[in-house]
Amino acid sequence: MAEFAGSSHFNWLEEESVKAITIVGICKNAGKTTLLNHLISLRKKGTWGVFSTGIDGEETDFLFRIPKPPVILDKDFIFCCDTSTLDELGCQIVVLSKLPFSVDRPLWMAKTLIPLQTEITGPSTVKEQIQTLKLIQNYGAEKVLIDGSIDRKSIAQSEYIDAVIMVIGANFGTLDEITDEVNRLKILNSIPQSTLVTPNSPEYKFLLDSEEICLYEERNWKPSGLVSLIGNIKPLRQMISKNTEAIYIPGAITDMVYQDIKNILSQSGAQLIVRHPNCLKIRLKRLEFFYTQHHPTALIPFRIRNWALNSMGLGFSDIEAQEFRSYLRA
Repeated sequence: MAEFAGSSHFNWLEEESVKAITIVGICKNAGKTTLLNHLISLRKKGTWGVFSTGIDGEETDFLFRIPKPPVILDKDFIFCCDTSTLDELGCQIVVLSKLPFSVDRPLWMAKTLIPLQTEITGPSTVKEQIQTLKLIQNYGAEKVLIDGSIDRKSIAQSEYIDAVIMVIGANFGTLDEITDEVNRLKILNSIPQSTLVTPNSPEYKFLLDSEEICLYEERNWKPSGLVSLIGNIKPLRQMISKNTEAIYIPGAITDMVYQDIKNILSQSGAQLIVRHPNCLKIRLKRLEFFYTQHHPTALIPFRIRNWALNSMGLGFSDIEAQEFRSYLRA
């Protein structure tokens, strides 16, 4: 079963600065819906919102065909749903609007009039997820809970998220594999936001929008014309000079280019800025060395505020919750 911290461990939800919270898991069926329902139950007052980057609360999992918990909403929750859910709920909700970008797959914004169980959904692109978040906030939601994912196609890695809750599911693999992944994520979560770029400044927006590797020289950011590191290590080396203070890489840094980037940073002394810590797609041992030696920073930090453990794995033997916790803490 899922093991979650008590309500006192989520007191930060009441912080005024925390408005958008996303729940992500390290694997499929990690237990996000159960955690989502737990967080929903912690609401003391006011209007909250909720949506998903997929479909959440469906009766069975599409891949494994196992029962899944519905999303349990109290009164005065704003949520996103599809037409079939809208029809099913009827007079239990008030329809607020149709999402303007949901042409092929109509999506609706609704508000609960009474406590109910339902499915929630949401758009699949980051741009539309951000629009959905803003729309829910415009309807008066003080907090918005988002059932998301950890990849770049999710709002979880955007600048609009104030906090992330990571669900550690036994379905990921063995205890050793889970421990390595948690340790990797803990390192990524400790990568600080860059102090070289002020949030909301023109330079910050320029880098957020850039798909190119950029160099910081003589107090200016200069695009390199290079979109990916793959096949471009040599031209990148040639562009770097003694005036290069920092290198911004918006894409993935993988094991394939790890050695080259390590050498470039060692030789130039330049600071590395990644768009998001999860862009560092290198295995744990290399990440530990890279973090210690090169002190990377990020345009958008990870902002993991809590970890939740789910000791039940599909296709694996259930791991006892106490053993699971003890092993991860060792």
